[in-house]
Amino acid sequence: MSSFGGRMKEYPTISVDRFDRDNLHAKAYFLSHCHKDHMKGLKGPLLKRKLKVSLTVKLYCSPVSKELLLSNPKYGFWEKHIVALELESPTQISLVDETSGEKEDIVVTLLPAGHCPGSVMFLIEGNQGTVLYTGDFRLAKGEASRMEFLHSGGRVKDIRSVYLDTTFYAPKYYQIPSREACLNGIRELARSWITQSPYHVVWLNCKAAYGYEYLFTNLSEEFNSQIHVNNLDMFKNMPDILCHVTTNKATQIHACKHPKDEEFFRASRLPCGPKAPDGTPLQIISIKPSTIWFGERSRRTNVVVKTGSSSYRACFSFHSSYSEIKDFLSYICPINIYPNVIPVGKTAEEVREILTPMCREYCGRPGIVYKPLGTLKRAKVEYAENSASDSELFDDEDLTPQRRKRPERRQFKTPKAPSPERGLVSNCSQQETQLELQPDHMMNYVDCTESNDDDEEEEEKEEEEEYSAFLEVKRVSVSEGNAASCRVDQGEASDASATHGPPRWDAFFKAEPVLTDESSEVENSQNSVVQSAAASGGAQSHTPSLSEDSDDDSTHISSQSTHISDPSAESGSQGLLLSLSQ
Repeated sequence: MSSFGGRMKEYPTISVDRFDRDNLHAKAYFLSHCHKDHMKGLKGPLLKRKLKVSLTVKLYCSPVSKELLLSNPKYGFWEKHIVALELESPTQISLVDETSGEKEDIVVTLLPAGHCPGSVMFLIEGNQGTVLYTGDFRLAKGEASRMEFLHSGGRVKDIRSVYLDTTFYAPKYYQIPSREACLNGIRELARSWITQSPYHVVWLNCKAAYGYEYLFTNLSEEFNSQIHVNNLDMFKNMPDILCHVTTNKATQIHACKHPKDEEFFRASRLPCGPKAPDGTPLQIISIKPSTIWFGERSRRTNVVVKTGSSSYRACFSFHSSYSEIKDFLSYICPINIYPNVIPVGKTAEEVREILTPMCREYCGRPGIVYKPLGTLKRAKVEYAENSASDSELFDDEDLTPQRRKRPERRQFKTPKAPSPERGLVSNCSQQETQLELQPDHMMNYVDCTESNDDDEEEEEKEEEEEYSAFLEVKRVSVSEGNAASCRVDQGEASDASATHGPPRWDAFFKAEPVLTDESSEVENSQNSVVQSAAASGGAQSHTPSLSEDSDDDSTHISSQSTHISDPSAESGSQGLLLSLSQ
């Protein structure tokens, strides 16, 4: 689960995958993919208020993410403010300050992240250097070397900072089987089960509302059978996926979900019912794709493991493994690395410590130094003297041009390029990569599985409470401001009658606070009180500022075997339920 606060040190005027708190002040927003842990505040009332008065603020994402987002009516208000950027197509974006009119130009390139449909990484280039935000990603070893826009002039771009998905950056997740290996294991298990009778069905117990489309499409093609899901709304504009899913329960492969309040009590039952349409009881096995469960095993396991009489676990990961992340960092060799996720059982300090050796200062790649070409000189030609007449031009005298004596070679001093780190974090040592952590960074998350379920009552309740608190603060501050201004006006009136001085402008007109967001509204109302108090000799204003288990041995999850094992397999049993060929 993402713990990224939304802001990058190099470009603090944009917000990525976070849309609440201080991110309400951003000049542009970016969404890497549509999982809930990356959409915090995206439908909040404070952001809605901002969009109503803003002429320039936009949300940038991939075309697939745009379709997924707008398929949910709760995000419909974004329709006029969302811009879909094509992948691998550099786009210049102007970040405009709507108050002063000043603008800053950046170039943004979307790169495929391999996490789920529509997921992207953001490569941002501008005056503060090149930075890469990975979002959530799953890249195989060597895949970065094939990304054209990570390169320039035949070499990797000089990437200053990487904001990295560190979900599985721990030795116990050293190697995670590829999606192809997981698919092979699930496919063979499903084949052995559903071929027994039409009443033998497989339930894919998937946590997230989407992200498993790779499994759905491949299993559908293999068995010529659509996958049963709860609804098709999110896929209505994606025909490549829509043709593989259905809401018809009369199919042998299901990926339907329980209502949120029944998940715990009915986790082992088929959500759409235990009987076929004709009333015949169904024979059901469940397969739960997961990664953390496999990482906690004390020894090597197979890709598919039997965990109960009719339940299985399949090692399927949305995120890169420890070795895949190391391969990625070794190739791009950034100056700074900032973790977006604090893995279970780790602290932020521990994650930064194990990331430090992957920074450029330690990885052995020299820094990029730009040297001047120097001064080019043209050779001068000198002709023989005493050419008084034309006849002398044809004498035997050697008229070969004489070159001047070659001057001593000068040593050109290469001017020191200004450090791109000046005033900011310069490398990945523990001291220099110290982040100002939001409270989210301090938390250990129990589960990393993403979700964008339709049932979001808890999140909506939290947003409503936040908005109610904001309205209450506004009401109290405005009423206090009015009361204070009345007292000040009365005092000024009595002073004016006593001294016969000229009337004051602010005695007749009081500036109304501009209500844009939570912090500015409170601040404006406080400023109005302070200004009024100052007029009557009150105290000076003090405007508040915005604040803001390691294993002894690495566990290798075998990616070379797609055998299905039962619980006795971990205790040395050799009894395998199914052997799959590689």
